[in-house]
Amino acid sequence: MPFFQPSILSLFYTDDGPNTTTTPPLLLLHGYLCDSHDWSAQIPALLTAGHRVLALDLRGHGRSTAPPPPYSPHIFAADILALLAHLAIPAVVLVAHSMSTITASILAVEHPDVVRALVLVHPIYGIVGPALGSLLEEMRGEPAQAPEIAARFFAAGMERDGTPAWVRTWNRRRALGSGPEVVVGCMAGLVALDGTVTGQGAEAKGYMRRRRAPRLVVSGVELALAWERELGLKEGDEVKEVKQGTFLHVVEAAVVNGYIIEWLKKIV
Repeated sequence: MPFFQPSILSLFYTDDGPNTTTTPPLLLLHGYLCDSHDWSAQIPALLTAGHRVLALDLRGHGRSTAPPPPYSPHIFAADILALLAHLAIPAVVLVAHSMSTITASILAVEHPDVVRALVLVHPIYGIVGPALGSLLEEMRGEPAQAPEIAARFFAAGMERDGTPAWVRTWNRRRALGSGPEVVVGCMAGLVALDGTVTGQGAEAKGYMRRRRAPRLVVSGVELALAWERELGLKEGDEVKEVKQGTFLHVVEAAVVNGYIIEWLKKIV
């Protein structure tokens, strides 16, 4: 049954591949107003490489239910811990995109025994800031229009000239189909972490440096790549550049898959 129901919440997930104790499963986490379909180009490749692969729709996203707010990376982290306990999985490799790179990092800092390694695709924890605060104010001023505001945000900041038309259409329709409470709630959850967990200040830097799991970072944003190097790269850590906007793992799937699979061979 691909639904986990802690209390009033119903979380959709898939679980494929070999159930082995020799290597930890991979748990794939999507970004803001997206869903686990974003990993459709990664799941077959990772299964072929021999991994057990779980992919989750976060609360309020995809086929999971949308309970009342709040929404935040810490709440998503709690849902993930509950799912892993339900499945009796002691540790995973987190493969996270965009918004979920914050949740994955929180788990790595606050629950290090659960996180064997981190694959961070387009991490945003070093590049969010005042712009999101302004966006949140606009959404709160017109909450019914929040999905449309989010769709414009996707088009303006998350796409590139080379982003295929189908990806643009897919992202716009998902944003428009999201509930206003989810759209605003997730943005509020991100803004609340600015300066402590996210951003480029000393406190956020200190927080991110508490991650001990090896990490692979794949991004096309120079500021984000520079931040990873500023945080420090330990043995096993790698940074790869793929210039295809926020959805680089969709647009350049073969390249990203190759980076992930080859890195995992060395780590797990």
